[in-house]
Amino acid sequence: MTGSQVFTRLVRECLHFPGRLLAVFLSLLCLDGAQLYLTWLVKRWVEEAVLNRDDTGLRWLMVTGTLVTVAAVVAVFVSRYMLNSVNQRMLQRMRDALHQRLMGMGVTAVRQFPSGEWMSRFFNDAGALSGFVRDILKRLIGEGAIFIGAIAMMFYLQWRLALATCVLVPMVGVLLDRLGGVIRHRGSAAQSAIGNLSAALNEQLLGLTTIKGFQTERVEHQRFVRHNAGYRREVMGSEWWTALLMTLVWLITGVGFLLVVWYGTRKVLRGQVLPADLLAFCLYAFQTVEPLRRLSEVQGMLQRAIAAAARVYEVIDAGEAEPEGIATFSGTVRGEVRLEHLEFRYRAEEPVIEGVDLCIAPHETVALVAASGGGKSTLASLLSRFADPQRGRILIDGVSLGALRLAALRRAVCVVEQNPFIFSGPLIDNIRYGSWQAPLRAIDAAVALAGLRPLVNSLPGGLHAVLEEAGHDLSGGQKQRIALARAIVRNPAVLVLDEATSALDSDTEGQMFAQLDDWLRQRTVLVMAHRLSTVSRFGRVVVLHAGRVIGDGSIDELLRTCPTFVQLFAEQLAPLGWSRNAAAGAA
Repeated sequence: MTGSQVFTRLVRECLHFPGRLLAVFLSLLCLDGAQLYLTWLVKRWVEEAVLNRDDTGLRWLMVTGTLVTVAAVVAVFVSRYMLNSVNQRMLQRMRDALHQRLMGMGVTAVRQFPSGEWMSRFFNDAGALSGFVRDILKRLIGEGAIFIGAIAMMFYLQWRLALATCVLVPMVGVLLDRLGGVIRHRGSAAQSAIGNLSAALNEQLLGLTTIKGFQTERVEHQRFVRHNAGYRREVMGSEWWTALLMTLVWLITGVGFLLVVWYGTRKVLRGQVLPADLLAFCLYAFQTVEPLRRLSEVQGMLQRAIAAAARVYEVIDAGEAEPEGIATFSGTVRGEVRLEHLEFRYRAEEPVIEGVDLCIAPHETVALVAASGGGKSTLASLLSRFADPQRGRILIDGVSLGALRLAALRRAVCVVEQNPFIFSGPLIDNIRYGSWQAPLRAIDAAVALAGLRPLVNSLPGGLHAVLEEAGHDLSGGQKQRIALARAIVRNPAVLVLDEATSALDSDTEGQMFAQLDDWLRQRTVLVMAHRLSTVSRFGRVVVLHAGRVIGDGSIDELLRTCPTFVQLFAEQLAPLGWSRNAAAGAA
């Protein structure tokens, strides 16, 4: 997208507020008219009140000047307030559009950018547009109008001098055009640099315990310093070219103004021009020179704003929306899950899931085991369509996930993660998250089933107690219980527990599953776990290895027929009399 296209698009954004923009336009015209008329009053002051010693004319000029000044003051207030109003509404509109696109993108697409880069685009890039209306449009409209009005008055007073002054305009235009592209390029580099700086800081905040634990504070500080210094260099590079542009414009306009004054004074000395006319002409000439000078400032601001806007529009225009199907479930979801020839790879040369075929009957509970990195969490992501397989398909009740509406799919399938996210705010809002209309009795039932009652009773305010960001004031087990209660309130047809009880000890986990037994029997459940004590609670266990299903049956069957299963739990089986030799014998 070219700079002119971005500018045009920004102007169209402002046109969404026509009433406020009209108020800005009229107030700026009023302000410009007042300034031009006050300059004309100076001419009349010299001619009538000073030279002719006209007291009546002086009083009339004072009254007129006062009224015009009052009008100018009102116009200043209205224009400034309305300019900021349009500017903030435009920023809100752009951030809303950016956030809507972010929420509509797939998880994989969003995670292609570091979270700090997203923060930079939302706040640094969008914030760089904060002066677009207030400063840039104000000067383009307001000072553009006074420039045209002053030129007209100059031609009215002395057209020959006015022609000489107009020579400055194309010279300034050439400078703005030649240096504007350089400033925009450097401004874009500066915006990218602040994105890198934000990403580094955000990563350090998220990994603070790791940094402290491994004593890498100095290394991380040096990394931040490098990014910060890079940002400063890019900003100063942009400022260097902006300062050069301003300097050249000031040089051209200053020399030009002096030449006009010199030429006009010679005309006065020869009696060809009245002194009052020369004074008024010089004042009007100054009113044309100032907008030309300020155009150099506007050009730098404009190019930086365009560079920032281009980064915002890049996401708004090019962000990939999650692929959406059109089908819905015809009736109550039974929960039959079928995987057919499923394949998924994060990298082309590294298959994570390869040729998986699996069928889970409605209301059946199945445990899924694999070594770390064996594809359990990937399968959970595929079931929720946070990612799509490269080959094969997943069906629920005979309907392919790719054909389903995402709302229907994610209402039917719920994943409870090992490290669930807890939002800052009341505990009750975390439990009913996404199920806002859930009745209090459903929340109380979820609290009881998830074993959250002790936590609720211990918190001041109970269910309405405010939790810290990301649940920093909770233990890992408490966060997992909250996530489980959230899923219970959601009441899905298919529940995926992805190491969802790993922070609980075996006895506590056993008590929880006992409490949940009746509830779990009413839906299809896929339990992913590393602990033998967890797996042994279920009648059917599926073993994944190298992306394939190599075992499917009861614990007893797998112990006899699947050496990989025995090896996975060898250390936990040893106290029960099993050994690696027994595992080899099972082969």
